[in-house]
Amino acid sequence: MRFDPILIISGEPNSVFSEILFKTIKKIKIKKPIILISSYKLINLQMKKLKYNYRINLIDHNKLNKYKLNNKSINLIDVKYDQTKAFENLSKKSNKFVKNSFNLAFKIIKKEKIKSVINGPISKKNFLDQKHLGLTEYFSKHFSKNNTCMLIYNKKLSVVPLTTHLPLKLVANKINKKIIQEKIKLIHSFYKKKFKINPRIGVVGLNPHCESIN
Repeated sequence: MRFDPILIISGEPNSVFSEILFKTIKKIKIKKPIILISSYKLINLQMKKLKYNYRINLIDHNKLNKYKLNNKSINLIDVKYDQTKAFENLSKKSNKFVKNSFNLAFKIIKKEKIKSVINGPISKKNFLDQKHLGLTEYFSKHFSKNNTCMLIYNKKLSVVPLTTHLPLKLVANKINKKIIQEKIKLIHSFYKKKFKINPRIGVVGLNPHCESIN
């Protein structure tokens, strides 16, 4: 079978993400194998704190194609992180861990051509530090130097916000005819290439994505 896992980047170690992950894999049967990029030490601490008991299968990111993975255990790529408690207050302490996790994920995505990626939450204030408006822009920087957009996809109706993570007061000044044309061309090209269809595209007005800066 073709190697086609779901790659999950845990993100900020002191978020609610581990609890959401533990509850999800307990309640939902997921067909694709899950690969989690996180800290082995931290995941064990959080499992104990939250009273879960999953077996962890440590795997080598350089040998992913050699594994026959399933979801009977948590398939984990360990990124070292030294934290003594399961959860601590948010700070810049975790920035290096988060950056290393994303960099490793980007490397794996490019090498293995992985299509299914989920990222846990991060502290935009501490990690992005206003260098990027959000993770959409952070991902874009590592994968494309050309025009990109955020596509919130559904089979019947999809939405592309022309701006992302901007305060409402800044949105109107960031939209012009050229940007609208570029996004329409990009969306049309994506649907033609991915789904072999000509999409019906409508421009409906200001509906900005959630903001990150004041």
